Amino acid sequence: MTKPSANSVEQPRRASRLLRFLAVIFATAMIAAACTGDAVTSDNTDGGDTSTDSGDSGDSGDSGDSGDSGDSGDSGDEEIVATQDGESFSFQVQTGVPASSVYHAEIVEWGERLSRMSGGRLEAEVVPSGAVVGALEILDAVDADVVPVGMAWSNYWAGKNDAAALFSNPPVGSTGLDQQSSLAWMYDGGGLELYQRLYTEEIGVNVKPLPVCPMGPDPFGWFNEPITSVADVQDLPFRSPPGLPGLTFSELGVDAIAMGGGDIVPSAESGIIEGAEWISPADDRALGLSDVWDNYYLQGLHQSTDIGELLFNLEWWDALPSDLQEMIMVATQATIVDCQTLSITVNADAVAEYQEQGISIWNTPPEFYDAFIDAWNKVAADLEAEDPFFAEVRESQKAYADRVMPFRLTITELYQEIGETYYPEKVGENP
Repeated sequence: MTKPSANSVEQPRRASRLLRFLAVIFATAMIAAACTGDAVTSDNTDGGDTSTDSGDSGDSGDSGDSGDSGDSGDSGDEEIVATQDGESFSFQVQTGVPASSVYHAEIVEWGERLSRMSGGRLEAEVVPSGAVVGALEILDAVDADVVPVGMAWSNYWAGKNDAAALFSNPPVGSTGLDQQSSLAWMYDGGGLELYQRLYTEEIGVNVKPLPVCPMGPDPFGWFNEPITSVADVQDLPFRSPPGLPGLTFSELGVDAIAMGGGDIVPSAESGIIEGAEWISPADDRALGLSDVWDNYYLQGLHQSTDIGELLFNLEWWDALPSDLQEMIMVATQATIVDCQTLSITVNADAVAEYQEQGISIWNTPPEFYDAFIDAWNKVAADLEAEDPFFAEVRESQKAYADRVMPFRLTITELYQEIGETYYPEKVGENP
């Protein structure tokens, strides 16, 4: 049988996605007209939304619709019902970060966007880490419907299943994927289907995940003294993320200690830790890490990709009308775009402020790359031997990386060359 061409597959997909998007726009317009009795305008009286919502929802709830992953649960086959009237849903969302975090602010904006899109039928109250439960309790809280929606990172649940971190921030991109290609694997390489299986089958919770807020790569972190070799960090008490990054740091010889963001500064001041990583230059500044340490290393291999997640109680999600589900998925993808652009701006600004403050900013020594990758490969091999699901996810990521990364690296090399032409004395040197 003749295999269909890429174009013959893509055209129906694009048409399906376009129809879904038009359904969402139609629903929003009808709701607004019903609420106002007037023609719909672009005026936002609550401050205005300066971001652009993606027209291609990407079908966030399915397996990614890739040629080699199957079409499991493709919402393109489901009817999206646009309704003018209907029940309103007010719900609480707890994030896994403090209120000072730029990513908490992004989820606040996500909720405000939903309110605008739905004509007030979706109203989210977004609260920071600890407001209802601790950051590491969010998954269980969503499962139990203590809060119907949470925002965290899947590596937080590594204690329940080691494969969890493969969907968020695995060391060195798991199989060499970068942040963009990791998202592409989710949407086009079968990752979303495996992501759902992680929760409902492997962990056994009543939760639906959607990726949100890509924010990597996370810097290596903060230290009292300059780091010139792997030996300098061996046996060093260091705040590390839980899960796979922590296991890899431990394999490297680091005394990796997992703790929440709010505990980092007090632990440093009391001498429990002598170094730490958190999220990004901007978030590290908001947390006050630059008030404790003055040596900062930018290139972190432990979380070279870092993708957050929104978790929905599955019964709560299933009770939503289909048009509101689609609005949530579209708003979530719009927030992905917001986070990508925001990260570039606020992190560059934060690094410039660190330099003005007198913080020493360093590139991670080249010795760490081979040593850390070797440590990760050993950790990953051991976990693959223990857990068939872990091995299945890694194999899916490797197959997708083999498929796309040669092209992607060629393209990103172009941007590197262009940048070095414009900034020959800055690129590649310690900033």
